[in-house]
Amino acid sequence: MINKIITIPRQNILRIAYFMIALLTLDSCQKTESKMEQAAVQFSPTIVGQINTKATGTSWDQNDQIGVFMSKSGQPLEATSIVDEVKNQLFTFNGSLFQSARPIFLSAEKVDFIAYHPYKSLTDFQYPIDLSDQSNPTALDLMYANNAKNIDKSNNTVPLIFVRQLSKVSINLSITNTAALEANQITVKMPSISTQGGFDLTTGKLTVNSTEKKDVQGKVSVNANKTARIEFILLPGEDITGKAIKFMAANGDTYTWTIPQNQNLKNLIAGNQYSFDIKIDNGKPSGGIGDSQAYLEIPKMSNLGNDEVFIQHFMPDASDSRNYAMLYDKKLKMAYWVAYPLYSSILGSGNRTDAWGYDPQVSTAFQPNLFKGFQPTGYDRGHQLPSADRNLNTTQNKTTFYFTNMTAQVSRLNQGIWANLETKVRTWTAQCDTMYIVTGAMPKTSTDSRLDFAQDNDGKDIAKPKYYFKALAMKKGSEYYTLAYKINNETPPSGVTFENYRLTVSDLEKATGFTFFPDLNDTQKGNINTSIWK
Repeated sequence: MINKIITIPRQNILRIAYFMIALLTLDSCQKTESKMEQAAVQFSPTIVGQINTKATGTSWDQNDQIGVFMSKSGQPLEATSIVDEVKNQLFTFNGSLFQSARPIFLSAEKVDFIAYHPYKSLTDFQYPIDLSDQSNPTALDLMYANNAKNIDKSNNTVPLIFVRQLSKVSINLSITNTAALEANQITVKMPSISTQGGFDLTTGKLTVNSTEKKDVQGKVSVNANKTARIEFILLPGEDITGKAIKFMAANGDTYTWTIPQNQNLKNLIAGNQYSFDIKIDNGKPSGGIGDSQAYLEIPKMSNLGNDEVFIQHFMPDASDSRNYAMLYDKKLKMAYWVAYPLYSSILGSGNRTDAWGYDPQVSTAFQPNLFKGFQPTGYDRGHQLPSADRNLNTTQNKTTFYFTNMTAQVSRLNQGIWANLETKVRTWTAQCDTMYIVTGAMPKTSTDSRLDFAQDNDGKDIAKPKYYFKALAMKKGSEYYTLAYKINNETPPSGVTFENYRLTVSDLEKATGFTFFPDLNDTQKGNINTSIWK
């Protein structure tokens, strides 16, 4: 075989070179233009859980940092599913959004996001937990977001719902007639607490090293009235009953108060706050469980009757996110109130199921049979938590059709101004960070203690409400605004709207006997800001 050497004229070589350069330049311009047309990914965050380690409660502080992972949609979070090397990418809170110094762009393929706070340099996907140093509770307040699924480049602002993973114990301390002990000169210790653990970002599971326990010193903050607030951030599952809390004065004197035996304190729940009011008078500590609830929307509860039970439902598709809670009367077979949070990212449309059924947390013997509605006619199976408030998907919506959530509501009321009020609440929710809602039904009034009954499908008596109410607390930034409604369970007069039944939360408390939003003060609950509640 004879090999031929082909000679290309010099001018042709130059033409080819110019052509290749032009192609590369065009491709580069197209890529640059494509990137310029896109906007960088940013996150709008919501915090779930009321343990409030931050000075601004459930709001974010400027320059807060989160770590973010971007993975292929529907695939487990692992090294091979990471997209564009977005693995523990640092995002910083700026104004109202989390943004990254290195712009991150959404690709053509759909992606999922997982995020956490506070940011750390991580090995793989494991977040180490060490609660030994409690001097900065915010730095310990682990939060996890795993709600952003199937995201495409049609919207670069992605909502993230951060769920708190740890528990908090807070002590409100007052000191009287004790010269040796001053609120600004004390240290407070809790004995034998688990401080080590880990959080797996791929599964959302927290593990506790229960073999290694130590005494921890709480964070002490002195108030203007010379009282103090002590905070401990603890691992979920901790049993704090019977633990001796030690208050130590600067001169070495020690005062001990023992946490009471209480079933709720034997297994601390993630995201919950457990509050105690302690007084040291003449060197003698005394106190008990305080008024603060785990979540802002849950009314104060004390001295429940034998037939009254507290029920807490979490999301069926996200067991670490709360759905709603209620105070249910097994004898009357109705809930006095249903309390729940509402925010824009949980709202949807077109997913109503009409999946009427029994509540799995209550024996069917204590629930009405309402597959076919109430008797007599003229009454609807009125939702206290509306179906449309949990309409993001069918799984969540089914939980609103539990019979414990139903009451005998006059049809004209349920389908008229009450439905209009529920719609208005959803409109307000779109304009705020979170709406905290308590919807209630009262079978008695202050002037009428006689019970009226409807009948279920088995002919059993079910208490019929005399009136319904809604207590609302709107959170915008670090501020809270409240409003309430109270409407009789009857056909409303012609031409009347729900606005005719507006009142303050404080006035509703007087009418019902319940304490709503226990962590808000009298001023917040005693006024209606008409510029907010338009």
